[in-house]
Amino acid sequence: MKLLERFKDVSILVLGDFMLDEYVMGTVDRISPEAPVPVVLERTRKHMPGGAGNVVCNLAALGARAILVGVVGPDEARAKLAEMFAALGVRPEEMALLESANRPTTRKTRILAGNQQVCRLDTERAGPIDAAEENRLVEFIEAKLDRVRAVIFSDYDKGVITPGILKRTVAAARARNVFLAVDPQVTHFHYYQNVHVLTPNHHEAGRFLGRKLIEDTEVQLGGFEILDRLSSEMLLITRGEKGMTLFEARNRACRQFPTRAREVFDVTGAGDTVISIFTLAMAAGGTPEEAVELSNRGAGIVVGKLGAATVTAEELMNAEGLSG
Repeated sequence: MKLLERFKDVSILVLGDFMLDEYVMGTVDRISPEAPVPVVLERTRKHMPGGAGNVVCNLAALGARAILVGVVGPDEARAKLAEMFAALGVRPEEMALLESANRPTTRKTRILAGNQQVCRLDTERAGPIDAAEENRLVEFIEAKLDRVRAVIFSDYDKGVITPGILKRTVAAARARNVFLAVDPQVTHFHYYQNVHVLTPNHHEAGRFLGRKLIEDTEVQLGGFEILDRLSSEMLLITRGEKGMTLFEARNRACRQFPTRAREVFDVTGAGDTVISIFTLAMAAGGTPEEAVELSNRGAGIVVGKLGAATVTAEELMNAEGLSG
């Protein structure tokens, strides 16, 4: 598919909440004498980029280039993230991971015994960034917009995506005809005005509207209401086993795409895969229908893998029924 071949020519700016995912894996053979909790004997430990970092992993796996914009702390987690992004081919000048003295790098440490998660320890300060930090990020964004075809807002409600940074980035990107995609956070939904596409799941879309969106008629009515309230050009609602529904404001179109998943092992990170592929396809000159079809196939592949997995362009190319 020629569209996939063009992915390698695309650069995308990823703005959002970068985190370090840490996995401590071990075994359990006794209960602690101090409290009724298992004692996990650590065997291995691994680290992966999380949050907006998983979007970067998806883009890199698909052959695209990413420019990173976010806030981290002056700590070991920041250094690990920088090292992993460098291994993905991200150059130092493409990483605006602003060090803040007011917060640590968000870290999620998952402790697992076998395949069972025992607990999760989070290290973070999730308040909004301050005005000075916001100004520094916007300056970097404006300096890089002429080099990218799209911006992905990866909002995990950790403080980087503020109303101010959204408004200023959207205005600057619109002036340069840069595509804008948002993976939304429910509490910020009303902030996302005048973007090209939002990619919520049906639970997130329903919570924004204050009602459940389950049946096709409910989703259809809710989707157009969201388009109108946010002045968005497109809306892609992911619906689990029911697939995806694409809404387009220009022709008031609503189209359903059935799921491509054969087996579902883990849905972790599937939303990052969807927004990465959809945005890449649009930035590479694809149609909305092509972008959804590729995103749908990509999501079907990653949910068949364990953990926050990614999909490659080759895997998409080899997906059943893909041609052209």
